[in-house]
Amino acid sequence: MRASDLLRLELIGIDEKTGFPIFGDSRLIVFGMTALARLQNDLIGSLGWEKTSVIYTRYGHEYGMTMALRMAELYDFDSPEELIRGGCGLQTMTGLATTSIDAIRIDMAKKQLTFSGSWSNSFEATLWLSQFPPNDHPVCCIVSGMLSGFASAVMQTEVLVRETTCQAEGNPFCRFEGRTLTEWGLDPEEVERIQSVVRIDEELSRLQQQLDQAREDLARQNAEIKVLKSLTFRAEPNREIIHRSASMEKLLVTAEKVAATRATILIQGESGTGKEVLARFIHRRSEGGGKPFLAINCAALPPSLLESELFGHVKGSFTGAHSDKRGLFVEAGEGTLFLDEVGEIPQEMQAKLLRAIQEKEVRQVGGLRDIPVQARIIAATNRDLQEMVRDGRFREDLYYRLAVFPLFIPPLRERREDILLLARNFLARLHPEHPGFSPKAVRLMEAHGWPGNVRELENWVEYAAVMSAGKRILPEHFPLTTAPAPKDPLVSLTVDLPPLDELERRYTKLVLERTTGNRTEAAKILGIGISTLWRHLKEEKPTDGKADKTGDRT
Repeated sequence: MRASDLLRLELIGIDEKTGFPIFGDSRLIVFGMTALARLQNDLIGSLGWEKTSVIYTRYGHEYGMTMALRMAELYDFDSPEELIRGGCGLQTMTGLATTSIDAIRIDMAKKQLTFSGSWSNSFEATLWLSQFPPNDHPVCCIVSGMLSGFASAVMQTEVLVRETTCQAEGNPFCRFEGRTLTEWGLDPEEVERIQSVVRIDEELSRLQQQLDQAREDLARQNAEIKVLKSLTFRAEPNREIIHRSASMEKLLVTAEKVAATRATILIQGESGTGKEVLARFIHRRSEGGGKPFLAINCAALPPSLLESELFGHVKGSFTGAHSDKRGLFVEAGEGTLFLDEVGEIPQEMQAKLLRAIQEKEVRQVGGLRDIPVQARIIAATNRDLQEMVRDGRFREDLYYRLAVFPLFIPPLRERREDILLLARNFLARLHPEHPGFSPKAVRLMEAHGWPGNVRELENWVEYAAVMSAGKRILPEHFPLTTAPAPKDPLVSLTVDLPPLDELERRYTKLVLERTTGNRTEAAKILGIGISTLWRHLKEEKPTDGKADKTGDRT
């Protein structure tokens, strides 16, 4: 989760039972500016500005710490930096000020933080100017206190945000700087003396006692904040494939490069990962992008009909052939022919397909002459074709003709950064005005294993959109809530407490199953070489004194 992913309508909603406005699952209290102006005026008149500013700062500090804990509980942010940026976005969402960070430097290990930025339309500056003339000092104590408390909770050490210029002084906007006390050259006693801010450990301890049992101690909350990912990418608006993950970005960059060539492409990946979507992506960026894109599911037709669909037939060549028919190879012209589920093609058809690709010509069923073809071939499969070649179920020469340029689409469970983006995109297509997903629903989606990949996610969103009836989507709106909880595969691996070498073999097989038999991908996940993977499989112990004849197969 990034700060830019936060949506007001998903965070701030209405409790169906009470009708109260809520932030996540917590009740919100709404005050009007006129009432706040009266409160400010009374406080300053009774206590003076100095004491009023202390009260405002303490209030903002506590508010910021509470919101940081709540935000960390609601979402798994990509990094502490993103959580702090989320705190700035929260100020805008809740009406405090329009806040942005210009620069930030953070080191969690050393507990060091410096950041700076600005806010405009601060409610405190607006209130001041509505009652008093321009001031000679900053007045945005709640806003700066809120950021201090928020950043302190994230860093687990006291952070102080100081407003350096203020709109209430006649400036066009307010500027601020935030640092840890060490980097300000201050100590907690000095800060407490100047601003009466309670020490961080005492404040966190008191706040934790006020949270319900679902909110555990601060250490656990911060442990839930994910370590900064090495590479993350934002989906470009001109790209049809919604993504953020580094793996998909790398795949699309590679796909764009090969799109400019005429190389035959083999797209591999689990069912539902979007192989045809990637094929169309490549087609649109190829020289023949304006020419036809024709697709056929090779598993959906029997061999006789498949041959006719691909190569065409002449009139009278078989019962029902009442007229000549041009096949897809010819119809595609200089465009693209997409062969989906190519691993399901019967062996008698594989030789004919090989000739068509190799010689760039086809012969219609019942025909006597060869017809030249120019279509670019993109094939796709969820099977391990190399394994099928070893088993004699797929022609080796055809495999190498198809896999001139192989591409592998990673499953959705390996690119969780894309889940929320995809889900919101699907929901926007169905209901553009839908208020979105609750934080618990987001957590559920990000934790799910997605065996059906993107297609399953799309089905979930459509189902939930119906069940939610136009309101925020909650976990109970998803179809998963009516199904039994999936079994943990690791439990079955260790149920009989096997020795380490046997456990390694079992886990190796599990990874192979999850990668649909793709040994290269499995070896990458396991962090071993292909030869080591083979050794793990071949060293499987015989059962009942007999050698396992499938010891080298998955």
